[in-house]
Amino acid sequence: MSTKNSRGTRLAWMVSGVLLVGLGLAAWGAWWEDWDFHRQTQPLACAPSPANAPVRFIAFGDYGQGTPFQMQLAKQMVKTHDQTPFDTVLLLGDNIYGDGDIKRLAKPYFEKPYGPLIQRNVRFLAAIGNHDTRKGHMKDQMEYFKMPNDFYKVSKGPVDFFILNTTFFVRNPKQQQWLEKSLSESKAPWKIVAGHHPLYSSGRNGNTEGLRAILEPMLQRHGVTLYLCGHDHDYERFKPIHNVHYIVSGGGGGFLTSFRDILPESQVHLRTHHFVMVEATATDIWLKAINRHGEVIDCDHWRKTSAH
Repeated sequence: MSTKNSRGTRLAWMVSGVLLVGLGLAAWGAWWEDWDFHRQTQPLACAPSPANAPVRFIAFGDYGQGTPFQMQLAKQMVKTHDQTPFDTVLLLGDNIYGDGDIKRLAKPYFEKPYGPLIQRNVRFLAAIGNHDTRKGHMKDQMEYFKMPNDFYKVSKGPVDFFILNTTFFVRNPKQQQWLEKSLSESKAPWKIVAGHHPLYSSGRNGNTEGLRAILEPMLQRHGVTLYLCGHDHDYERFKPIHNVHYIVSGGGGGFLTSFRDILPESQVHLRTHHFVMVEATATDIWLKAINRHGEVIDCDHWRKTSAH
């Protein structure tokens, strides 16, 4: 073999090696970004909830990607339902990645994982996320989930749920006026607001400042107990801020993302796939976050006070 051919062969091998290493590093990076490393090694001391709580629901966001993690977590939801039945699911947005095309992707991204819950007559209350508004698919999702509007109220026992479209909240005075009026008229012991974007988050996207400037005073003014959201693909629970609890539950099955600087108000922050279960009576709320292994990774208990 000539020296020229030998050099060409060595160069080809070097290029191939560099490409393989690059592809390996990219694959490792994707694996690391999405892999769920958190396991609950010690059981948490959670306050027991009553077997007959009049309201019991689960919540999660950022799920509609058809990942193995979404499927595993959905199976855990079914196991949880069979042990502790719930009749409502709050979907916190980004229901179908990447552009909300639910007509094309409902079966693999929604009906396949949650079919057993659908068969058990569990009701799904959906919020619209930013991915769900792309390419005109928001109306398709509203029709699919039987939403009366892209923002709406549902009452159940001692809880009033207010479901928002936070993608357009700042630019939609009608939605702002509706929420102000609806919150002021609510007589429910517990007011729970659900949307997609966080007011507080230590995750990749961080605080949604424009939304926070308008929405946070409403929550405080009208005694809202809990604001549930997704958008950042993690779990984070904050200590009460002016008597409002804030929880980010964006680990429903989509690719996980990492935390940035942890906010001082953050009490629990975990990079893990999960869903949140809430049980409520007229006087108490019990909250648990459950991962895809069925482990309780966080819990809290709130009792009704005059401050709420």
